Amino acid sequence: MFSTLLTVALFAAPALADFAVNTPNLVQCQSAEISWAPTTGPYNLIVVSAEDPCGDALFDLGDHDGTSIHWTAALPAGANVQISVEDSTGDEAWSGVITVGKSNDSSCVPASVADIAKSESASEAASSSIQASSSAKASSAKASSTQASSTTAQSPSGTTVVVTPTATVNVAASTAEDPAPSAVGAAASNPLLGNGASSMRQSASVVLGALAAVLAFSL
Repeated sequence: MFSTLLTVALFAAPALADFAVNTPNLVQCQSAEISWAPTTGPYNLIVVSAEDPCGDALFDLGDHDGTSIHWTAALPAGANVQISVEDSTGDEAWSGVITVGKSNDSSCVPASVADIAKSESASEAASSSIQASSSAKASSAKASSTQASSTTAQSPSGTTVVVTPTATVNVAASTAEDPAPSAVGAAASNPLLGNGASSMRQSASVVLGALAAVLAFSL
């Protein structure tokens, strides 16, 4: 008994493994042949959206005892669909994704599926937009991170320049070859130099004259 069941299983396994449906070339409102490998009929065929293969069927092509049918593709050009075949035991076979080709005849396309291609295009555009936005945000964050890092560089004259995130440049040191800017600045603001020094000397002369007058009066 066990050997009999094992023999049946071995013969049945290749048949189940080979259950497949072809991927036909579908063109809007033109006839196409759909064929599949034989298992146990009858076979039920449905056409579904490739974007949602587990959703509601776009078309139920009915039950068939043979292993092929001809179907006029009542689908709009550009739609992406798949064909599923289920045999009487519940086993399924799926075609690859089929993009419906263009034709000048659209008379067979019902209103219920006329906008499938447009909906799929809008979905793809939205997905591309989200990806582009994510990439732009990532690039912006990377650029901000780069700008936020301070950079120290050495100028040809030997001056060390520090670049801060706000692009402010501070002179940290100067070589002996450069003019002494601090001395020039100090002279401009020190009251003991320049005009301030002249006023100091005049004040000293007045004081000395006053002391001389006091000493002469005392004598």
